Amino acid sequence: MLAKYTEEDQENWLKCAKAAYDAGVNYFDSAEMYGGGKGDSLLGRAIKEFEWDRDRIVVSVKIMLGGTGPNDGFMSRKHIIEGTKDSLKRMGLDYCDLVFSHRPDYETPLEETAEPSPGLSTKDMPNIGVPQLGQLIILKEQLVSVRSLTFTCLLRINESIACLREILLKKIMLDSLKNMDTVQPSGLHSARALLTGKYKKDVIPEGTRFARNPVFKMGGLDMKIAGKEDQVFGALDELQKIAEEQKCEMAELALAWTLVNRDVSTCIFGASKLSQIQSNLKALEIAANWTPELEEQINKALGNQPQPEMILVKLTPEAPRRSVSMTYDLKLGGIDKQVKI
Repeated sequence: MLAKYTEEDQENWLKCAKAAYDAGVNYFDSAEMYGGGKGDSLLGRAIKEFEWDRDRIVVSVKIMLGGTGPNDGFMSRKHIIEGTKDSLKRMGLDYCDLVFSHRPDYETPLEETAEPSPGLSTKDMPNIGVPQLGQLIILKEQLVSVRSLTFTCLLRINESIACLREILLKKIMLDSLKNMDTVQPSGLHSARALLTGKYKKDVIPEGTRFARNPVFKMGGLDMKIAGKEDQVFGALDELQKIAEEQKCEMAELALAWTLVNRDVSTCIFGASKLSQIQSNLKALEIAANWTPELEEQINKALGNQPQPEMILVKLTPEAPRRSVSMTYDLKLGGIDKQVKI
């Protein structure tokens, strides 16, 4: 998502997208509300102009707010189908791979929201043909109703390691998800850029998103950490020290932290500058060299690991979920870490 969609901003985004694709990034995300549809058009332009191999990339659309009309928003069956169709038309694509619920809709029954996901490839939308990969994101607030559904769904956890990790899903929910034909989770959100290290307590650098947009600052900073400023920024300061020891940026450290967790299937990052693409990709090197010692350093800095569940039969605490989901031999796949930007 771009803050503005001037010609200069769009050209800069296209350079970032090309650099990411050339480096091996294969997931590209858009939403009907980004720039009133301009985000969709821009992604489609990149795919066409740079002649990307459609089979190589995963494209997702997010549905929630597509206009001001009575049927242009929220997660009714009608809007999911028509919103997805409109997004694909702007992109110039025949199909997408993932359909996200961009925000929870508490007015529409979950069953209605969920049903169009497998239905998008049926006679309802013959000109789109979303493949079997097309899933619908069900946000964690609504998971209690997922048990009655028969399709595979995907869960996105919008948390950050510094601010919201204390309320990560407990093992009992993760185990339930596995038994419900559910893929979990797809990525983590870096707390509206707090983990980039650019924001300090009472310091909002000029030109940043929080400085440009008070709404983002209110939703991404003020409301998230209200009453916990000392705790959060204290943890961030400790993470900054660890990043400096690793000779990397805090954002690179945070991205690597997500990559080494086998519960995370996809790490999605945003960038508005070529230098940010280059920096984010360095997380792969950090993840490939992750050690138990580094993991322990971060745990100590954060001090907010979930309380282990007790195994009643053995009367011993169970190992924390993340500790059994770690991998210290991460394979980097097709990403070219040496890409020149």
